Amino acid sequence: MSVIITLSDPLAAQLQSKAAAEDLSVEDLAIRILHDAAEATEEVFATPEEVVARIRATPPNLANIRPATGSLGDVLENAPDDPGFDLDTWSRDWMAVDAEMKTVTRANSAAEGRR
Repeated sequence: MSVIITLSDPLAAQLQSKAAAEDLSVEDLAIRILHDAAEATEEVFATPEEVVARIRATPPNLANIRPATGSLGDVLENAPDDPGFDLDTWSRDWMAVDAEMKTVTRANSAAEGRR
């Protein structure tokens, strides 16, 4: 099958340069690029539902599964206190982080023309 593709001068120059560097004809390089692109699009899904369906159809990797050896609730309930944790310092630090995030959000909104 023959196909005629009209390229801009800068793109044609790029293609010629790359083809020369790879010791290929421009046509062979274009065919390879198109083939690679067509192969890559086989993994693209049209909708989030298709992605979810593919994930659900994928069997679990048993090497990644470790059976529970106890109760998470018990471990959390009986966790030792952290003597280095200071709630007042944490609260003060969190308030500073929260204020900085709000400042950044306001600046982004203003830059994007939102109020």
